Amino acid sequence: MEVFRWVVDLGSFSRAADRLDLSKATVTAHIAALENRLGIKLLNRTTRRLALTDDGAAYLDHVRRVLADVEETEGMLTAGRTTPRGVLRIDLPTAIGRQFVVPALPRFAAQHPELRVIAILEDRRVDLFEEGVDAALRIGPLADSSLVARRVYEAGFVACASPDYLALHGTPQTPADLAAHQCLGLYSMSAGAVLEWVFEKDGERVAFRPEGALAVSNGEALLDAAVAGAGIAMLFDVMSSRWIASGALAPILRDWQRRDRYPISVVYPQNRHLSAKVRVFSDFVAGLFPRRRDG
Repeated sequence: MEVFRWVVDLGSFSRAADRLDLSKATVTAHIAALENRLGIKLLNRTTRRLALTDDGAAYLDHVRRVLADVEETEGMLTAGRTTPRGVLRIDLPTAIGRQFVVPALPRFAAQHPELRVIAILEDRRVDLFEEGVDAALRIGPLADSSLVARRVYEAGFVACASPDYLALHGTPQTPADLAAHQCLGLYSMSAGAVLEWVFEKDGERVAFRPEGALAVSNGEALLDAAVAGAGIAMLFDVMSSRWIASGALAPILRDWQRRDRYPISVVYPQNRHLSAKVRVFSDFVAGLFPRRRDG
């Protein structure tokens, strides 16, 4: 695998041989043996250039991850080599990733100069194993028992709107009043529907599904719409807190807020539990979220 990687990276059997202190014939034999064992052609070779086949390109992606894991594991098990290094691929929900994690990544990079971070911001749940992701930030209950999870925050919910909207349309006093307002929905692509809002007070539980003129599938867009005065939104407290503090949003129905919490967790494959880079990332993310105070 290492010979194959260097042949591709250097674009030459001869240069790979020099880099690995091997003969060109030995390098050629390694590639031929690898192709025979796999039963596929990895490289198209001409007198002028080398080119990866489609199978070769797909195999190279896996080879890089395998070699990186081997190098990192050897480093961790060798005295004096505990510094996080290599490539760290992380998957982040778009809204929380952009608000909390991405702005802090330059500081994280400065603390760990031998790490290169690749951040993937998407609202779909990627397969960490299939896509070679080292760690991800997940919101809500975790269904995949093959992943190790570290809970970094428990998010609550706040119904809120801009002061301009409330001045124009009035402030709801009960969940029943919401029917007369523009309520901004969060559309779930997986559920194929706008998510319900749930309110609780004195043991009473009321469910309300927004049916306003606007629904979006992205939490950050929902926040932007609320700040712009488009209507009332149900937002995570961790997303809305700075906007409420600045006065751009005002919380409503405070006596009717739901009491359950949504966990926010750093998750990673079990085979990453010894990884120095995953450990320092998990510690770093945990420090970004405020410590929630009940009441």
